[in-house]
Amino acid sequence: MLKKLFASGLVFFFSLGLFKYADAHVTINPKAVEPGSYEKVDVRVPVEQKDHTEKVELDIPKEVQVSNIQPVEGYKYSLDKDKKGNITKITWKAKDKGIGPNEFIEFPLLVASPKEEGTYSFKAVQTYDNKDKVKWTGKANSEHPAPTLEVEKNANAVTVKEDNAKKDERSQSSSGGSIALWIISLVAIILSLVALFKHARNK
Repeated sequence: MLKKLFASGLVFFFSLGLFKYADAHVTINPKAVEPGSYEKVDVRVPVEQKDHTEKVELDIPKEVQVSNIQPVEGYKYSLDKDKKGNITKITWKAKDKGIGPNEFIEFPLLVASPKEEGTYSFKAVQTYDNKDKVKWTGKANSEHPAPTLEVEKNANAVTVKEDNAKKDERSQSSSGGSIALWIISLVAIILSLVALFKHARNK
């Protein structure tokens, strides 16, 4: 019975998501900008595998204009352009090994946002040095969602609201994890006492 209780406690502990790997996706930050504005955005690329990221490819939506790319140490970039000279794709390649496990990198861009409000998708492909490719091209709730940029009025207020929501979520997750850890510790102590009691009786 106690062993079953201990196993159930472990399931509960992990179901609370104490070890949740949050936001481990390629993203555009900030997530929201004002219509018809010039903004600095960062393409944030985390490493989810035990290998190094050697290349990142980013397709630019036709409605978004990239005016400048900030150089990033350790990576070189190349551009694809259309007939009008607009940047349609950016490819970053590592000069050496690139970023490794548990690391992330940000590639800063200056962009001119569309005048029309909406959600604009930047499809990305992340290539590891083992030649594994992760295509960040899916829908919002998919395993590999494409990074998106929201263009809407009062974008700063929207960003602050999202940041506060994330803080609340992390706080709740931490609180839940602490309760689960307390339960597991209590069950472990009980099991230890029972084992000691049985051992003493058998002597």
